[in-house]
Parts: sequence; C-alpha cells; structure tokens
Amino acid sequence: MAASEAPFPVRVARIAGRYLVFDNAAAAVLRRQVNTNGVLVGTAPQQPTQNIFLGLPVELRPEEVEALVRQGAAYVVDGAAAHRDTLQSYRDPARRQAYIDSLRKQKETAQVALAQRSAERAAEVADKLKRGNNKKGAAAAAAAAAAATVSTADVPDHADGTAAVPPQVKTIGVTPTSSTDLVPAYALPERRPADELSLEEAAAPLCRHLLSNGYHMTPGLRFGAQYSVYPGDPLRFHAHFMASQYGWDEPIPILDIVACGRLATAVKKAFLFGGEQPAAAAAAAATSSAPVAAAEEGRRSEAQVRTFCLEWAAM
Repeated sequence: MAASEAPFPVRVARIAGRYLVFDNAAAAVLRRQVNTNGVLVGTAPQQPTQNIFLGLPVELRPEEVEALVRQGAAYVVDGAAAHRDTLQSYRDPARRQAYIDSLRKQKETAQVALAQRSAERAAEVADKLKRGNNKKGAAAAAAAAAAATVSTADVPDHADGTAAVPPQVKTIGVTPTSSTDLVPAYALPERRPADELSLEEAAAPLCRHLLSNGYHMTPGLRFGAQYSVYPGDPLRFHAHFMASQYGWDEPIPILDIVACGRLATAVKKAFLFGGEQPAAAAAAAATSSAPVAAAEEGRRSEAQVRTFCLEWAAM
C-alpha cells in the first residue's frame, strides 16, 4: 500500500505503556507529512539474532503521541482491549472468510512480485552469459531466457483477475505485520479527544512547539539532551540543535548550561532550551507591553513556549 493510501489519522497502538505503529504505510505518512520519525524497535525477520538493524513496529515517545493527537494526525487505541472486543465478531463465518480472502490476496501479490524479480534476475544472467564466447554459455543463456519467458508470459491469470504464480517460483508464506485488516477502524470504539488520553507523563510543550514548526526529532541521549533536533528528515540532514525542556519557574543548573553548551558546540550544534510560559504570566506580559491588536493580545494571553539558544564561543 502506498503511503498516500495509508489511513489518516494514523492508528497508534498502546501496548504495555508503549506507543507503537505497526503499519509501514502509516509510519511513512508520519515521517513525510507530520515530521515524526519514531524509533524502530522490532526484530528484522531475516536476521532475528542481531539488534543493530531493526524493523517494525515504530515506537513513538508519549510527547510525540500527544502532539499528533492534538493536531488530529493520530488516534490511540488500547491494543489488548481492541483485539479482545473485536475478535468476538469473527464468529461470523462471512467476516472470517473476508479476512482469509484478504490474507490470500496479500500472499498472491507477494508471490507475483517474487516471480517478476526472479524473471528479471534470469534475464540479467542470460544477458551476461550471452556475451560469452563459449557454447556452454550460449546454451545457458538460452535456457535462462526461456525460463524468464515462461515466468512472465505463459502463466494464465486466475478467473477472479488475480495473477497466477509461475510453477517454478517457490510458494511463500506471508505473516501479517499489522492488524489493520483484522481490526478495522470502524470496529473500534469512539476515539477519545486528546485531553482525555492518559498522557500526563507526556506534558512536553517544547516537543509540540518544535514539531509544529517543522522540525524532526530523535532521542538526544547520546548528546546529553532530551532531543536531537533536525531541520528536515534525519536521513538527509545533520542535527542543528540539542534540546532540553525546563519548567518556567524551574532553576536551570549552571553545570547543565556549561556542559550542554560546550558539548553542543564541540559536535557543531547549538544547545536549545525552553519551556512553556503560563497563561497568567503571558497575560501580564501582554498587558505591560505596548498596545497591540486584539488578536495579537489574545494570542499573547495564552500559554506560550519560549526557547533560547546557547552556543559556546572561543572553542
């Protein structure tokens, strides 16, 4: 499924206190449209004994989920409760058969793609062997070309319009990585608004502020901060800031400023810190300032996030 066809808003499963996205198309939509990357935490099926290269699902931080839900880009589902309640309806034979048919269609699509890839490889081998001067290579090239022709042209389609799989292609099994078809969106309970989510631990106005301004973020632990902040996709850009959040009235230790400022400058970044200015303080600041328009005054009376950037000099 293409990223443009992915369901939007995106479903985020809450499992054992973690927020996970299992659909690859949904993860692509989050990355491309709402600049949210997450972290791959799943085992790669082809290499399950290593933990360097990981795969789906994508885990999101609670503050990222809160920001996505508030802007209407995602909704949270209790994974265990949703599956327990929805699977009761699969006692209906018609619904069960519809799900089995969807799995069979996914398997046939994957097998056709494998057959096409095998045909392309056979054609490449035939082209290489054809360039050889010996008769053995020419015979092998002819055999490979014949196999490629049979793989792509001589296999009829099924009566329902789906493409058949060539007989020489190995039958594969498809393991569903997402329960989108099993637990469709219409079968889920009514979505809750953002302020009713159990995300008190996600009170991170700095994260919402940076996401709303188009920045991408990844965990910043390796640089001694909460976030590594990128001006675009982390696959294309280096981080420009190391960011940490503080409370509006929280004292900031001078050691944090010195350590983070020097470290950020040493790795060619800047240390960004900020917090949310309470609505009362913002209103007082707006009242004491010069007269402004009514809309601007109303905006200043709301809670605002203020950020400051620190870069160490003479290093």
